Amino acid sequence: MRPTPVRTFALLLGLALPAAAHAQQQNAALESPRTIRFGIGGGISVPTSDYKEVVDQGYNAQAFLLVRPPGFPLSFRVTGTYNRFDAKPEVTSGFEDGYSQVAGALANATFHIPLGPISPYIIAGLGALNFKNVVNTTSGDVDASKTEFAINGGAGLAFRVFGADAFVEGRLTNVYTEEGFIDTSSITYVPVTFGIIF
Repeated sequence: MRPTPVRTFALLLGLALPAAAHAQQQNAALESPRTIRFGIGGGISVPTSDYKEVVDQGYNAQAFLLVRPPGFPLSFRVTGTYNRFDAKPEVTSGFEDGYSQVAGALANATFHIPLGPISPYIIAGLGALNFKNVVNTTSGDVDASKTEFAINGGAGLAFRVFGADAFVEGRLTNVYTEEGFIDTSSITYVPVTFGIIF
């Protein structure tokens, strides 16, 4: 059975919530005193709108710098992100195969809702993302890329797991570009990410 965004998010929550509940019992949900931290994350990326017609579900990876003064409800992230999607076979008909990738930097503000060890948050921001298509042929790769303005927004849950700060989140990302397998004014996808903050 092919995973869907809902099933994947439910699976991540199913893995995360027992650990967070254990952390609550141990009273381990203490806010970090450090203002500047860094983190990593990864998961699936789900194409939406017209984009899902030409690429399959992909994956994402990210690394970020987090700034949050202790006790302050807002935090700020500067993120380097990478997403890759394989092109559908019908799109690369006549070629060997192909893929689409979106990589770049995002600056986000996050509003935290402190409800204990499991805390929801809202995140939104903008950045610059490079959208690239690659088609593999017998004579070599043919690619086209363009860097464009992007916005993103979504929500997540922050919690403690095995003594570390962790999160699971989903963000709708919109890249304003006409470059690609399809003629559209934007490329949209939802990275569903699990991450750790150090």
